[in-house]
Amino acid sequence: MIHRLAQGIGYWTWRIAAGVAQRLPARPLYAFAVILGEVGYVSWTAKRRIAKRNFAIVLGRPSTDRQVAQVARRSFRNFAKYIVEIMRFPLLSVADFERLVAVEGWEHLRGALALGKGVIFVSIHFGNFELGGARIADGIPLNVIADELENQRLMDLLVGNRAHKNITLLTPDGAAKKVLGALRRNEMVGLMMDLGPRAQAFDIVEADFFGIPTAFPAVAANLARVSGAPIVVAAVVRRHDNTFTGIALPPIFVERTKQAAEDVQQATQAIARGLESFVSRWPDQWYIFRPMWPQPVIAAAT
Repeated sequence: MIHRLAQGIGYWTWRIAAGVAQRLPARPLYAFAVILGEVGYVSWTAKRRIAKRNFAIVLGRPSTDRQVAQVARRSFRNFAKYIVEIMRFPLLSVADFERLVAVEGWEHLRGALALGKGVIFVSIHFGNFELGGARIADGIPLNVIADELENQRLMDLLVGNRAHKNITLLTPDGAAKKVLGALRRNEMVGLMMDLGPRAQAFDIVEADFFGIPTAFPAVAANLARVSGAPIVVAAVVRRHDNTFTGIALPPIFVERTKQAAEDVQQATQAIARGLESFVSRWPDQWYIFRPMWPQPVIAAAT
């Protein structure tokens, strides 16, 4: 009973907050989001500490360093802006996505799709990956493997919001058959790689990330190896005026040799290098509030 009540409160809180966000002008809404991000940074002690430990590795500085704290604080602010944007997401049209998101690297996407084997997009929780996904999904369906929320009513609402934008959310359970079917239809499949401890729910492979080995889900490389679909590493970068630039890197092709484990590891390492290039340039746009590296490694590095 208490569990159902808590889920109901969470669902209606989101609905009410989203309703308010959809009626307010963008400028005061972003100002409120910055304040909300500041409150989160100050009050959410556990997540603040985790974020600072992660950014200490990214920046190569101690977790107590002032610059690390500044990046973590800006990350909380940007995350609050992202939440507000997701609340406004159902109101946005194709024209809005075109206005809000410029794209660099269309040639990589078009070249990958021309092969007729689908495209595997990989990214991290960075910038506004939702807007970027909707921008590229206008003409080609995008299927995203995402964790299922414990609050099923809220999950159903968010799934419905994305379905109207040509985006299908798939839970990890039983997703393999669906995504292989999507790739055969020359559609796009999206995967998040920065799962931290949650990567253990998948087959994992270690790859160096900012010079330190950590676990990444192997699903992207495995899918590419089985299907022949190219992998495109991408991120959506927030600009100062809260518009975005989606950046797609050149495709990664997974060679299918007799050494399956080596094929997967090499492809995942190439993915990690691409993701690292985004984080190193715009660290405060990475929303990493869970440990990305093993705890003993983080402790030694910081």
